[in-house]
Amino acid sequence: MKKLAESDLQSGDILIFENQDFNLIKLLDELRQDFDEADLAKKTHAAFYLLLYLIPWFDPGSEGGNYRNIYHGAIWADVDLSRGRGELNLASKIVQAGRKGIVTADIPSTLKEDTVKNVYVYRSRFADNVFQEKVNAATQQFLNDTNIPYAYETAWMLAVICSLRYSDGQLHKILVEKLGEEGADLMVIFIRQLINKYAKTHQKHMVACSTLVAMIYENAGYALHVDALKQNPNIEMPADFQLKTDLFSFYKRSKTNELPKIEVTETVITPRQLAESPDVTLVGYLSGVK
Repeated sequence: MKKLAESDLQSGDILIFENQDFNLIKLLDELRQDFDEADLAKKTHAAFYLLLYLIPWFDPGSEGGNYRNIYHGAIWADVDLSRGRGELNLASKIVQAGRKGIVTADIPSTLKEDTVKNVYVYRSRFADNVFQEKVNAATQQFLNDTNIPYAYETAWMLAVICSLRYSDGQLHKILVEKLGEEGADLMVIFIRQLINKYAKTHQKHMVACSTLVAMIYENAGYALHVDALKQNPNIEMPADFQLKTDLFSFYKRSKTNELPKIEVTETVITPRQLAESPDVTLVGYLSGVK
């Protein structure tokens, strides 16, 4: 894999972040910050830190022994740093969603962050002569709205949704136990379609790191296709984890047992799903190894 420099990046490149190993001391420090924080709305340090590990744990991909702790997605774009509120200040920046909402960052300071091991760069397979212009414009539109908050609800929901997308994941097995194979797959389709339908008209309420990137691509006219259901034997949950409810007892299988054929383009997807999209290709990485 080619090691890249900042000069190799192009507008519209998707940046996928690989985390360092879990650090208990760091978590305890985040918990201390939450304890000391007087503002209840800002007591999010530990929750955010845990999200960086929960999403990769629930969504390990299919890398096997080459597993990477993928936890964050961002986009590289040419944007006006004044956000349309002052003299034009154009620059190439990382645009990302985090605890402070939608913000920009530069490459050198990002690679120095404790959590950043490597940043993998993915590029659209379908970029045409207006691709960069459209992606920059869609990115700027999000950046200009300073009232868009980071949606913790969406981020935590991703951890659940990605565990459902594995046909051998524990949560999917629970659905199979209640609904059968066809019913379980159908339920996952229903859940994803409902979320995506909501997200299309409520984008500002669904902004997390990877959803922001997917929304930018969609708004620019290059919606990303992602894997729906797949298989990975590495995903595990405690054996005694049980869903003790008859929530799904209403479900009745169709007479044909056939699932609807749905081609899915999604806005609610995990960082790993961004990297796995058949619409992008890996071009290299930026090293944050300390």
